[in-house]
Amino acid sequence: MRILIVADSHGDTSSIREAMTRHPEITRVLHCGDGEADVVSLSAAFPSVRFDGVRGNCDLGAVFPLQRLLRIGGRRIFMTHGHAYGTKYGVDELVERGRKDRADVVLFGHTHRPLIEHQGGILLVNPGSIAGRFPARRATYAILDLSDKGVSATGFDL
Repeated sequence: MRILIVADSHGDTSSIREAMTRHPEITRVLHCGDGEADVVSLSAAFPSVRFDGVRGNCDLGAVFPLQRLLRIGGRRIFMTHGHAYGTKYGVDELVERGRKDRADVVLFGHTHRPLIEHQGGILLVNPGSIAGRFPARRATYAILDLSDKGVSATGFDL
């Protein structure tokens, strides 16, 4: 199973649409915050694709939860925006939360900088900013692959 991972769209639904066009096999999108209205809009436009999201620090008046623990393809996936875990200063607190929840994968955003790495048996994925917002200045996203052989992620520039 391949899942599109995005974050920090900040109103830019066209970039998410472009990523979905590049990967037509995608039937699930996980949005790691700062784009709740974008998730709602795209969910209506793509009824055959399942969208899940969390609230970011810029999602004012949002109803999405701050974090989620999902079970997809037999894997435990913890997702959050990251601001509540101090991710601009490191990922230690986030990794500890992932361990507590026995997560296979931890997804987050907030920094606008892509990151894919393993720490303590957990795959950490920050897709960066799909809108190419500062400081990255380039639009990025990730594809999460879940299979019987394991989990992996690949980052892409838009």
